[in-house]
Formats: sequence, C-alpha cells, structure tokens
Amino acid sequence: MSDLKNFENQDQKDRFFHILKNGMRSFISIGLVIFGAMWLMGVIGNTNHHIACNAENVVKHGRENYFLQDGNYFNGGDYQSQNFVLEGKNSLELNAENPFGFGYNYEFLKGNEEVLAWVWRYAEGDWKTNGKIVAAAGGKLWKATEEVVETKENGWEKIQFKFKIPNFLQNELLNIYCWNPDRRPIYFDDFHIVIQELEDL
Repeated sequence: MSDLKNFENQDQKDRFFHILKNGMRSFISIGLVIFGAMWLMGVIGNTNHHIACNAENVVKHGRENYFLQDGNYFNGGDYQSQNFVLEGKNSLELNAENPFGFGYNYEFLKGNEEVLAWVWRYAEGDWKTNGKIVAAAGGKLWKATEEVVETKENGWEKIQFKFKIPNFLQNELLNIYCWNPDRRPIYFDDFHIVIQELEDL
C-alpha cells in the first residue's frame, strides 16, 4: 500500500480502493454498534441501574432473612406470604407490627441521579392507600408516594415514585422501601428501582 505505483492498471487500483473503502465502512459500523450497546448497558456514558425483587427467593444473610434476586438483597424476607400474589407464588405482607419491607440500599450517590421506583400493592379494603414507597438518605431526604398509575381487575394497584437526587446527597446512601403503617395487612409484589445518572450540570 505504501507504493501505489505497483498497480498494473487503473482498474486494479480502483478495485483496491473500493475494497478498502467498504472495509472502513464495515469497521466504523461495527464500532458504532458496539459503542451503542455499551452506552445502553451503562459501560460508558451515563449509568442506568435496574434493580428488581419479585418476593420469590428468601435466603439467610447475616442473621436475617432477605429476599434475593440477581445478586441484590432486599429486607423483609420474614414477611413472605402466599395469601395474595400478583405473579409467581409469593408476595410481601406488611402491617403495623412489620411495617417495612423490600428495603434496598444504593450506595455512593453522585448527586445527579433520577430515581424511578414502582411496586404492585393489594389489600382487601380501601386501607391499601396507606401502602407507600419511601426513599430516605442520610437524614437529609425523606420522600413517600402512593401515586396509582395502573389498576388490575383483581384489585392489584401499581404505585410509582419518580424524583431527582439533589447534589448535596453526594456519597450518601439511598434507602428505598415499601411501608405500611396500618395495622391491617397490605401485600406488595414485583418491586422495581431504576436509577439513571443524569448529565452533570
């Protein structure tokens, strides 16, 4: 390639550059596909964490029982229930004696994240509106929601929570969990947390 004068004729030279150009196009296309896949997975660019718990698997972790899914631990494993279930065989039952569950700790906040959490809840009466998703961090943040975004015919409701992490919470620990302060039971199933790092300002 260093000596283009070695081509026997113009046709041979044109074919060489045609092959070279197509090879470069393929190389660039493959590179863009790999870059896009890595960006979507959070390997490069902004990181997107999706954590979920379906209440199916309970394991002993330390001295307590936790729900375990995809390598992530959620508290409340002692309150696994088969009474009312959205999907699978189990759900989480919370009441005034055991008001907290599905608790997950997300460490080392950067202070530029957007958090989206949702869970399905069920109760045999209108007290199910007491069931909430709560987010707390370092004694500096406490938020709760019960916004209903979807309802199934069997009475299960999907509640959703979306908020931005303020930058003064950098390096703090974020705890997200379900809460029922009512003495009557509320059931929770299919808990999801999505944490998306936003562009720095």
